[in-house]
Amino acid sequence: MPTRRAVLAACLWAAVASPSFAADPLWLAGTRQDGAKVVAGDIGGWRLVYFGYTHCPDICPLGLQTIGEALDALGPLATKITPVFVTVDPERDTPDLMKNYVAFFHPRLIGLTPSEEELRGMAKAWRVKYARVEIGEGRPYLMDHTATILLADPDGVAAGRFSHDMGGAKLAEKLRSVLEARP
Repeated sequence: MPTRRAVLAACLWAAVASPSFAADPLWLAGTRQDGAKVVAGDIGGWRLVYFGYTHCPDICPLGLQTIGEALDALGPLATKITPVFVTVDPERDTPDLMKNYVAFFHPRLIGLTPSEEELRGMAKAWRVKYARVEIGEGRPYLMDHTATILLADPDGVAAGRFSHDMGGAKLAEKLRSVLEARP
């Protein structure tokens, strides 16, 4: 029977040895709303990222509205941030569809349509979940997904996770504190 000290030591070793969210490099891939393929280093600086889909009835529009309002509230500080919307529904969310959708929420918002393989990789790196949900024969499907606004620093390290419904002013306040602490 292991001793209490041995169990605690094993837990501590597992926590130290396993990669943490903050140590994972966060990357983006796919096709932009203008049809250009994203290449390494293309979307740099601070990144404010939301994973969702254009057919979402309520949560995604609220999250993207929060991002748009926060960027407007930040004023010149917002130029340090690249806002990105990654679809978890690349089957329906073509770059053309994404073009009009993201423009509605903010003129600087980048819409990405990844391949299925790119989406799986990004979801793992950013630690988001998504799943197709069938709602009945003859009815369009929905997508269940993580509803969190994510912030990554210029090195691709996680710098924040924020609720999609916290409101633009509150998100701007949180972003300002992070950006001022880590210019």
